Amino acid sequence: MTKDWQITYQDTPIGVKSYGQESILTLGNGYLGWRGAPVFSCYNDDHYPGLYIAGVFNQTKTKVNNHEVVNEDLVNFPNPQLLKIKINQTELLIPYTKRLAKLNMRHGNLTEEMTFPVKEGHLFLKTTKVCDPVNYHQLALKINLKLDFTADIKVELIIDGDIQNKNVARYRKFNSREFVITKAAKHLLQGETLQSHIKFAIGAKTSSSKVNFKSQYTENSVIDRAEVKLLKNEPLEINRVAAIATSHDATDYLKIVEKSLRQNDFSKIYESSDGHWQQFWKDADIELVTADADIQKLIRLNIFQLHQAASELSNPKFDASVGSRGLTGEGYRGHIFWDELFMVPYYAANAPLAAKAIIKYRIERLAAAQDNAKLQLEHGAMYPWQSGNTGDEQAQFIHLNPMTNTWYPDNSRLQRHISLAIVYDLWSYTQITGKDDLLLNGGLDLLLQTSKFWLEKVEYDGQKYHLSGVMGPDEFHEAYPNTETDGLSDNAYTNLMLAWSLSWLLELKKIMPEYFDKSCKKNNFDRSLVTKAKEVSQNLALFITEDGVIEQYNHYFELKELNLSAYTEKYGDIHRIDRTLKSEGKSSNDYQVDKQADTLMMIYNLGAKVMEKTIAGLGYKLPAEWLLQNRDYYLARTVHGSTVSRPVYASVDVALGDTDSAWKKLKVAMKSDYDDIQGGTTAEGIHMGVMGATLTAIMRDFAGLQWEGDCLTLNPKLPEAWEKLAFTQVYRGVKCHICFHGKELMIKVSRNCEVEIAGKLVFLEADKPYVQKF
Repeated sequence: MTKDWQITYQDTPIGVKSYGQESILTLGNGYLGWRGAPVFSCYNDDHYPGLYIAGVFNQTKTKVNNHEVVNEDLVNFPNPQLLKIKINQTELLIPYTKRLAKLNMRHGNLTEEMTFPVKEGHLFLKTTKVCDPVNYHQLALKINLKLDFTADIKVELIIDGDIQNKNVARYRKFNSREFVITKAAKHLLQGETLQSHIKFAIGAKTSSSKVNFKSQYTENSVIDRAEVKLLKNEPLEINRVAAIATSHDATDYLKIVEKSLRQNDFSKIYESSDGHWQQFWKDADIELVTADADIQKLIRLNIFQLHQAASELSNPKFDASVGSRGLTGEGYRGHIFWDELFMVPYYAANAPLAAKAIIKYRIERLAAAQDNAKLQLEHGAMYPWQSGNTGDEQAQFIHLNPMTNTWYPDNSRLQRHISLAIVYDLWSYTQITGKDDLLLNGGLDLLLQTSKFWLEKVEYDGQKYHLSGVMGPDEFHEAYPNTETDGLSDNAYTNLMLAWSLSWLLELKKIMPEYFDKSCKKNNFDRSLVTKAKEVSQNLALFITEDGVIEQYNHYFELKELNLSAYTEKYGDIHRIDRTLKSEGKSSNDYQVDKQADTLMMIYNLGAKVMEKTIAGLGYKLPAEWLLQNRDYYLARTVHGSTVSRPVYASVDVALGDTDSAWKKLKVAMKSDYDDIQGGTTAEGIHMGVMGATLTAIMRDFAGLQWEGDCLTLNPKLPEAWEKLAFTQVYRGVKCHICFHGKELMIKVSRNCEVEIAGKLVFLEADKPYVQKF
């Protein structure tokens, strides 16, 4: 159905709702992101045009309370789409009264139709936007104008270089000027970022069969202008092609832009985009038939935006990863977090070259992670919680609470588990693709250096190893009550993932002994550290009750209980109850209340069996009902302040066989941005992590398709509400098409192989459908 391939808006939104729609309507190709703001808009309370380039950051400085705050931002570049219209010498300034916006995901374009009431009648405006996924420096715009009266009109299409980073309201108090324009000529603006000194060129050409456009240049803009007498109901079509390139990704960036403007027109770019998306969807689509409204199109929105955030055609050619908001807004200043963990497994099975590029971004910043460790008087490599250009720590020391408008310390940088997330990404890529290329080209170095960090950081009490001064994924707990020391001890998630990471390191020692020894020598990782890796992997501390509940961190159970029902009744939305508590003069550090899944996060990463095996390897015994006990205990204390919390708990539910509960959580997560469930955060960009997490949960957890050991396995646990599920993934070179319909499974593989289906080993012939009941 057409509606399942389109995101459609017919309202005339204002404020953060409008900003949020513009985030969702973003077009991109891995290299650039073009926010879906209307062409006539400049930055104001209701609209925010944005054009971002992957990997291009700049630092600014601002004095706050006699303290110099340094911020590194993903740069918002000059706006190439600004349209101004005069009708009979009167500039069109009034708002539109009718609107129809359509993001067509099947064909990769955005159209908007708007009606403007003017003194003499009405102006009808339709725009069509496309980005070129193949020639990824290019974008194009078609404008169709019509009046229901005759008038003289003047049209201007502008590259507006008077741009600052203003997307996020709480950042606007800071210096937001990121670049300077150095030249305006020959349809181009040239400029340079102020601190990172990245040079760029952005150009545009405008054409129409009815009128000739002439260019004018100011200090910060290129204006293409034309005047024409437009008869009643006479259409005027205007085509505009644009291109942008930077010295970050190409030394010949200026030539790239000049060539694009010479050789392209709207139709070429449109055909390139359309052809790419048509081919893409043949294998990328996930078809889910269910009675739930909007679910199918939201699944496709997640696929669409993940493909726009990182592409095999663009990302391998430049140095960048995917930020938590992709290239759709300036939330978290465009920084790269652990959100990669929720995207890499999806990319590895669907776009492995994109996954590889994301991990290479980290490998290229191993030296920066080592420097980061030295700054904290640590050893080895310590990756930053927030990464941007060079890979140094970009997390702030202070944070603004919007409820109190006051600053307080921000210890989020203590989430050292980011290094374990990067190791997990490397493992996921290696496991899913079956390739060692990243391990052999810096990946093993990364694993050794991050392992060295942990092995030097742990402390031994004569029986167990302990890890202090860290935080888990739950950001509501940064320190112990009534202490001035930051960080926590023995966070269960961090300790468990560390035990797993060290076990993988020791496994690689057996698998590739010659290369392992060579890499150990290169990284000064001596035999004593190898021996210690084994000891630590078997003796990290956990704290577990008799009924099997794993303490989130040491002394967590001693914290006070909090009546979440009472807070919900009083405040309504409590997903950021930490801020609410601050406004009451309290601290979330004092209470058993969690922002998101923490203790059970390992189940999302690696499954309940691996978590149970890791716990047993540390010398602890769990009762039979341990997983249910932990799910119920922590779910009752979790407010889902992060969009990725529900997909994690959905994975836990699936492991328990509670697929209906899992599906309820996943549906909410899938609507995170479409319904803006966090009350305005989508305005700052869509949440890439939850998009990857929901798709992974569908294919890996519900359908049960994954690589275990040396075999492709399929263990479906589908909700009753699903009538049909069909998708394609590639594991270790085997393209696998899966279709569940009713109670029947059909599986087709691209080459002869054995697949374990619900515990039974089945030999499948290439391209021959295999069908069985389940």
